[in-house]
Amino acid sequence: MIENCSDPVGLAETKEFIDRIFRTAGYTKSPYKNINLDSWSTWFYIRHKGKIISAMRVVEKVPGNFIPLEQVVIVGSSPHKRYAIIEDNVADWNSVAFETTVTGIKAAYINFKIVAKFCILKGYETVYGMYNPQLKGIESLYINHGAEISKKYLGPVFFPGFYLNGKLAHFNVIELKKKALQEVASQL
Repeated sequence: MIENCSDPVGLAETKEFIDRIFRTAGYTKSPYKNINLDSWSTWFYIRHKGKIISAMRVVEKVPGNFIPLEQVVIVGSSPHKRYAIIEDNVADWNSVAFETTVTGIKAAYINFKIVAKFCILKGYETVYGMYNPQLKGIESLYINHGAEISKKYLGPVFFPGFYLNGKLAHFNVIELKKKALQEVASQL
């Protein structure tokens, strides 16, 4: 686990792993998606044989920052609109990446449980996230662990300039309430 910028070398390695997994999946980089949120972030990763095989991040919502859910644009809005999260004790769970091997998938499930426990310990009432419905592995990871499609922050949404295989990537917004987080964390 890396809190904020406490381990610059480990943080760089974790980000490089996530970038590689996203590129391999067909994503492009976007300046709108890669805003530096390290001051409010906690990164989680699992190693196997010395290499990172699963990583994810939680960004705590505080009055002075914009979590990823606030950075996306609502599909079909004209002029473009974004969500403003005016809530206490919430966070955004994102940058979920894992090797698509049996070991990588198992590590992602373990990492998911560790992150859920962290969110409970931090006292978050709700943790938001987004997933691309074209990538079934991420979808099943969230949905199989109690995430629900958000009724409050409707999707689809997108990051300007963020493409998957040449097409603008759309995301569904999900939320994990405290009860779902507790159920996931209890499986550790």
